[in-house]
This record gives sequence, structure tokens and C-alpha cells, in this order.
Amino acid sequence: MEQLLDRPEFQSAVIPFLVALLLYSGLRKLTATAWVWAIFAAFLVSAGLINGFILTPLTGTRKIILLVLGALILAGLAPYLIRQLKLQSAVAPVLTILALIWVFGKVVARMDLTGIALFLIGGVGLVLWLLWAFERIAGSDARLHGAGFSLLLGIGLSATAAASALLGQIALSLAAASGGAFLAWVLQGKAVNSGKASASIATLPYVLSAALIGIAAVIFARLPWYALIPLAAIPLATSLIPVKFESRFLNALLSSLPGLVIALGVALWVWQASSSNSSGY
Repeated sequence: MEQLLDRPEFQSAVIPFLVALLLYSGLRKLTATAWVWAIFAAFLVSAGLINGFILTPLTGTRKIILLVLGALILAGLAPYLIRQLKLQSAVAPVLTILALIWVFGKVVARMDLTGIALFLIGGVGLVLWLLWAFERIAGSDARLHGAGFSLLLGIGLSATAAASALLGQIALSLAAASGGAFLAWVLQGKAVNSGKASASIATLPYVLSAALIGIAAVIFARLPWYALIPLAAIPLATSLIPVKFESRFLNALLSSLPGLVIALGVALWVWQASSSNSSGY
């Protein structure tokens, strides 16, 4: 059993998928944020298996894990703790930008002025774009989770192809957790309606995790920065697909399809580029 739990595919795929699937099924009648808590628990278990429950030294990867867990907690509690939707909307971009500075601050501080400017423009631009793009689809469970699942899958596969197995595993575990909750929604329906959350808070976990892991793969691995452009277009592409069918299965399938095509296409391109440019890896 221990050898089975040590296998990457179980740590970052099977286990988070099953945990999220089961937890959403059990929580959906209790809270409107059942998907958040299902993903939180699934990612917590998966991150513990991947990284171990160790926080020191506080590396960039461990900071990302803590921030993603924190974003999920905030998204789960905000509808009950922060009643004003405008305040919720203001919290998401501020926290995400502060998270970028905390994770990458020391690295960016060693760059020249041009590098710092490019990081700030690119990082803040990516965050604001994702917040805007996800906000367009936040009202549709099928689109929100279809885009979130596809985006994290694309970043995970691309990071792995760019020679960062650890970052890839983290993103893939989040994608698997999202996929498990998504499948539970398809099979059993929406969670109860209680509490109000702004679109920004509802999408914060997807935006923060995608931005942090994607930028980390660019800085610490060999992921070309321009690979993030088509990946960041996934929520926009999802918003262009009509999902007005009575069948949750059809809505989920159509919402996931454009994102999966982009995610797999980018991952394949990065893998081919990395293979042809292998230099000491």
C-alpha cells in the first residue's frame, strides 16, 4: 500500500479525484461552497503525499501550496464572513498580486529593471486577465469548473513537459480534485443555495493557483512564457460555447472540450520543444 501511495499518478491524480468526488457528494446538501471544501480536502491530502507535511525550509513551492489552500479557505468562508460583494471583489486581485510578490519577490529582486518591469506587467496582467475571463463564466457551474479543470490540467502537463515534475504534480492534483468535484456535480447536481459570493471570490482558487504555478514554471523551469497565452485563453474560449442544454452531462462536456483541446495542444507543443532543445536536462 505504501508503494502504491508513493506513485506519482496516485498522488496527483487518483487520490485527489476520489477524495473530491466523495466529499462533494457528501457536502453538496450542506453548503453552497461544497466544491471549494471538496477541492481543499483533496488538495491537502495530495500535497501532503507529494511534498510531505513539512513547511521548512519555506521554498517557493511550499509557499504556493499554502497560498492555494488559503485561497480555497477564503473562497469557502467569504460568502458568510464578508457580506458585501464589492468588498469580496476587491479582495481577490489584491491578494493574488500580493501572493505573486511573496512567492517571487526574492527572485525578482535580483533582476535588472527591465526584468522587474516585465515580471510586474506580465504577472499583474495575467492575474487581471484571468479574473476578468473567469468572471464572465462564474455564473455557470459547467463553464466555471470546465475551464478551471482544463486550465490546471494544461498548466500541469506543460510544467511537467518543461522539466518541473513537482510543479506539474501540484497543478495536476488540483486539476484532478476539480475534475472529481465536477463529475460529482454532473452526477448529482448543484449544491444548496446559501450565502452569496462575488464572482471574483468564487474564481479566486482557480486564478491564484493557475497564475502562481504557471509563472513558477516559467521562472524556475523551461516553460516558455508565451505558452501561458493560449492557456490563459481557456476561460474565454469556454465562455463562447453555448451551454443551455437540460443535460448536465452535455453542458459539462461542451464546457470542457475547448479547454481540453487547448491544454493538450499546448502541453504537446511544450513537450516537443523541450525534447528538441534538451540541454543537460
